[in-house]
Amino acid sequence: MSSRKNFRRPRQIPYVFLSFLSLIVLLLAGVLVWQLAGPAEDTQTASDEPGTETSPVASIPPVTLPIFEEGGIKRTASVVDGQLAIYDGTDWKKSFWPGINFGATTPGHYPGQLSPTKEDYMRWFPQMQEMNIKAVRIYTILPPDFYQALAEFNASQEEPLMLMQGIWSPEEELIGEDANGRNAFSAEITDSFEQEIRDAAAVVHGKADLKESPGHAAGTYAADVSPYLLGWIVGTEWYPYAVQTTNEANKGMKPYVGQYFRAKAEASPFESWLARMLDTLAKEEMKYGWQHPVSFTNWVTTDPLDHPNEPLEQEDLVPVDPMNLEPTQAWTAGYFAAYHVYPYYPDSLRRDQKYLDYVNSEGKKDPYAGYLNELRAHHKGIPLIIAEFGMPSSRGIAHYGLLGRSQGMHQEQQQGELNAGMMKQIYNEDYDGALLFEWQDEWFKFTWNTIELEVPGERRAMWRNRLTNEEHFGVVAIEPEEKAEDRMVIDGKTDDWKSRGLTAEDAGNGLKMAITSDSSDLYVLLQKEKGNWDFDKDELTLGFDTTPGGSTSAKLAPGITFDGGQEFLARFKAGKGGRLYVNSGYDPFTWLYGYKLKSVPYKAMYADDEAGIFLPWKLALNRELYLPQTKVNAPFEAYDVGRLHWGTNDPGSDKFNNLSDWYLDGDTLELRIPWMLLGFTDPSRLQVWKYPYQTESVTAIDTDGLAVSAVLSQAGSKMSAAPASRAYVWDAWDLPSYHERPKKSFDILKDTFAEYDKKVSGSTRP
Repeated sequence: MSSRKNFRRPRQIPYVFLSFLSLIVLLLAGVLVWQLAGPAEDTQTASDEPGTETSPVASIPPVTLPIFEEGGIKRTASVVDGQLAIYDGTDWKKSFWPGINFGATTPGHYPGQLSPTKEDYMRWFPQMQEMNIKAVRIYTILPPDFYQALAEFNASQEEPLMLMQGIWSPEEELIGEDANGRNAFSAEITDSFEQEIRDAAAVVHGKADLKESPGHAAGTYAADVSPYLLGWIVGTEWYPYAVQTTNEANKGMKPYVGQYFRAKAEASPFESWLARMLDTLAKEEMKYGWQHPVSFTNWVTTDPLDHPNEPLEQEDLVPVDPMNLEPTQAWTAGYFAAYHVYPYYPDSLRRDQKYLDYVNSEGKKDPYAGYLNELRAHHKGIPLIIAEFGMPSSRGIAHYGLLGRSQGMHQEQQQGELNAGMMKQIYNEDYDGALLFEWQDEWFKFTWNTIELEVPGERRAMWRNRLTNEEHFGVVAIEPEEKAEDRMVIDGKTDDWKSRGLTAEDAGNGLKMAITSDSSDLYVLLQKEKGNWDFDKDELTLGFDTTPGGSTSAKLAPGITFDGGQEFLARFKAGKGGRLYVNSGYDPFTWLYGYKLKSVPYKAMYADDEAGIFLPWKLALNRELYLPQTKVNAPFEAYDVGRLHWGTNDPGSDKFNNLSDWYLDGDTLELRIPWMLLGFTDPSRLQVWKYPYQTESVTAIDTDGLAVSAVLSQAGSKMSAAPASRAYVWDAWDLPSYHERPKKSFDILKDTFAEYDKKVSGSTRP
């Protein structure tokens, strides 16, 4: 995911069209407090404005990487024989590039706040080296500390960590206030993008002094990292309606011909605009006597391929073809193509028959490899990298994928295995690099099927939503509590409870209970007073009361009467595991997709929150879609996210499961339940959503905490009343504490990155 973007990504696209429109409205209304791409203030030297404060600059370490110089132009990276290569002092070393995408946030912050410190970078770079990462891609200009840290780290390395520098395009301006797309050639858009390009070039070459500007990095940049620059990736994923608007507004335009880059005769106006932007970058580089390989960001939505079974018009509306641009003979460093490609979206990647029928190099049908094969065949003669791919280790899911490659609901080991498998397909289809998304989890991220329940949006970074898949793409987990030893662990032991000064107290019905929480989950400890837990015989019903309203009874648990209205119900039914259910009158899924959109079965009685109807807790994955080539309707897709997963969250245990919700040992049962599964829109401010039928919207309201009731029974027996509920309240917070942990996927990918480096290092690929 990337540094400053807040619009659509392959994983953030709203698959239900109304959700898509509401997302646009939310963004353009300023729900996000951080600013995205836009024109930076003019680059200037420190002497331009006397008295301007700048950050102190450390000594600049020497560059140890050999530099190739010819005709007064310096290069360390170049396109050689159609491959990305590095100069080793005597020759050009061609290589496949396994790399990583790197975000710019820490918990409690948004990308525009640029919160990581130099100490963070100096900790992460050696870890990247340990994982055999050869290149790190950033999406925008980062603070001076990043470049200083990279220069210091690389000065001591035999094989330096190479940089893929992104340049942020004016994305909001290209989208437009009405979301219809704007002409890229408008002065506002072109001027701001060209200024961002000038700033980025000056930054990389250690010749910038950027003034403060909201959402942008600033300060004195004196660390020259240009020797470590593998290439430029210009722009963001192109909004298809902006491409269309630009093309229509500039019909008949002559192809752009610049000093270093030009558009071919068949290029569209938007592609000519891109050629102009690449030429601008090349001219800026030449001011410093350097050249590096250049590309621009692209994705499946605006690829040049035909997707006949794509159900959504905007996903195959207009192409942006890298083959319609080329460098002139004056640009000796070359040009390459870079795409973001995920296997679960757009739908054409799992609907087009040509991909479904494709047999990969191992003799297995693989639609992801099928797409890669067709994309590679189109880009003949130039290097091609997958600049984003990956799988999240999230408790939630946003879209189904084939061959197990869904957008979420993966254990960390599965995350590593799936990512390794995709990298293998990328390599086998003759690509030149694969940049995994991403290094660390980022709490500010959003996903289309949870964003409307995360309100207010400006508080989203303050807590960890396990249901939002976008937050969990990292190979480094970012988890609550400052130290790992302070975290809550569901393992059937109570040491962590005692360290918080908590012991289980009588909850009635033969149970003792304790409750606590962190910035990710609510934790419940239940101890049986007589005997051990046996879920082949025991039945456990938990009621959760979070806000006024709700039902004191539940048809799922006949005979039980609670002392207050319940919004949620957890049931461990004999021999059938555990599930969390939501009061039908409180359920945002049936309210939106049943009552309002008529997309799923709906009954009028669901609106009655006192009726005792509790429904499965579901997330929407896709609306019903008409597939134009096969002429069939693909059904509405949803996932029962309320199913409770067994395991411990202790990474040192052989029973570790990052998706786990409960674990028992003898007479001790522990649960951790994600805040959103209990209706919290912002646990850092103790806010839940109000009953949606009362407001006709998802509206955040304050709560005084929550109350938990526990009823233990045997299979077939009945209860007449639940014991008194246990109230729980916690202190609000403004900046969450956190710690880092390499995921189980880390070592898997470490071996994978090493394997694909060794296969091609120092040789030309067949």
